Amino acid sequence: MIKTRRDFLKAAPAAAAMARWRGWRTAERERLRVYFVGNSVTDTIRQAALAELAEAKGRRLIWGRQMIPGAPLQWIWEHPADGFTQEPFGHYPKALGEFEWDVLSLQPFDRQLEGSDDSDLSMARRFVELASQRSPKVEVLIYSRWPRRDEESMDRYKPLDYAAKWLRTYNAGAWDGTNETRDYFERLVTRLRETEPERSIRMVPVGDVLLALDEQMRGGRVAGLESVERLYQDGIHLNAVGSYVVGCTYFATLFRADPRGLPHESYDVMEPALAKAIQEVVWEVVRGCRWSGVES
Repeated sequence: MIKTRRDFLKAAPAAAAMARWRGWRTAERERLRVYFVGNSVTDTIRQAALAELAEAKGRRLIWGRQMIPGAPLQWIWEHPADGFTQEPFGHYPKALGEFEWDVLSLQPFDRQLEGSDDSDLSMARRFVELASQRSPKVEVLIYSRWPRRDEESMDRYKPLDYAAKWLRTYNAGAWDGTNETRDYFERLVTRLRETEPERSIRMVPVGDVLLALDEQMRGGRVAGLESVERLYQDGIHLNAVGSYVVGCTYFATLFRADPRGLPHESYDVMEPALAKAIQEVVWEVVRGCRWSGVES
């Protein structure tokens, strides 16, 4: 039975075997079963719309989710029957215990990196361990999101300096917002890889895509938008354009595929030039991010 690249090379001349191997690996990425765990920030992905993006590129996304508004991973773990789900998979104990998944997407939120039972590292490992029992080869994606805006009053936010907030160093043990930075998510992925050395653990670099878009917007290279602050709906949630950024980044990372040319109407983005600019930035950042696992 041919199972590996070596088997291919033994069974056929090298050039033909390599071509068939590449085709096989491409086919593996054409259908993905993904389970999402998180809060309303995870729902910013708009999984049904993401599935439409995948379909437009000849791929299929089968997805489930458990979403509890405002909840960190620890709260979701301790409330396995709460929140919103996608049938027929349901809440995470059933979904991870009874169904096979290719990818488990986890959204860290409002916890420290490690050092306690409720830390993001500790809770991520619990979800991975549970998923691995039914899906031993499940891949893990860490959702690297974005920093929230600072409130100046009950109904007004301070101007957002996205780069300044995103590029801070994680201050372990402090509750100063540095657990919403590039440094935090990179450290989390690093530690998770160290504790799960046999598993594929990657990052969806949404926060870095927003940083690159912010630089382009401030440089006047994205018509009609002067900064990424315009993509925020409130202090933490993103609007339709922001959701499209997230969807394109997830598509590129999940399928390891070029998002350029994706449709945009399912995300209520109606400006083709804006959609094109987003796609180009997404592909540049995802390919250049060593944590995404997507080769440049």
